[in-house]
Amino acid sequence: MSVFSSNIEHRSFTWQISALCFVLGLLLAAAAHTATQINRSGIGINNAGFSYGSRLQVPATKIQEDESEIKKLRDQNTALENQLAKRNGASDALNKDLQDTKGFAGLTEVVGPGVQVTLVDSQKHTLPPTDPANVDQIKLNSIVHDSDIANVVNELKAAGAEAISVNGQREVASTPIRCVGPVIYVNDVPTVPPYVISAIGDPDALYKGLNLPGGLLDQFRQFDPNMVRVEKKSRLLLPAFAGSTQMHFGRAVESSGKDSK
Repeated sequence: MSVFSSNIEHRSFTWQISALCFVLGLLLAAAAHTATQINRSGIGINNAGFSYGSRLQVPATKIQEDESEIKKLRDQNTALENQLAKRNGASDALNKDLQDTKGFAGLTEVVGPGVQVTLVDSQKHTLPPTDPANVDQIKLNSIVHDSDIANVVNELKAAGAEAISVNGQREVASTPIRCVGPVIYVNDVPTVPPYVISAIGDPDALYKGLNLPGGLLDQFRQFDPNMVRVEKKSRLLLPAFAGSTQMHFGRAVESSGKDSK
């Protein structure tokens, strides 16, 4: 076989892999869009008499199926990227940087040591109920709010966490943590207590960062020690982010600097 025909065959293989990666990207975007639409329109939590029950279970099952399909497609895409890199030794380092970046961005599963924080609503009712202000204060302090979860996530980041998940939802730059009615949503996915926040990083540094005197968790413990539990873990497995990664309005700045003005 001549060198010319060998180059043609190599280019053909490369274009086939590139085309497959492009198709998988389109499938990922379509699956993520479908999951988002289900989250936004299929639950109806603002209806009167809402409760944690079958109304949440049906869409939650569908969400899990969509997330599983997205994970499968992303794994296939990564396998194709690795296969393409092996065909050309010069691209091996570039592919390694790509996989590292995907892990840092939350697009792949990661494993490592860290801490696990569990938050639950309090069952404490010791303040005298005769004063309406005390009753309101009990209700406010005894429930875990979306802001509490967001603050714990921020504390973990400040302490050096490299990857974080909340009830199985990977935290990324676009992750919203918000309360809609009685339900806290993470990545537009409904969650219920207990709220388990897992973080990969230096276990000692993360543990100390969360347990500062007068800190967020210290305030929980002052009201009810049973509301929070922090554990060091030698091994945590965090899932990949399963939402959409499409950017509709932003774009990369051109090297010429045209968009920097």
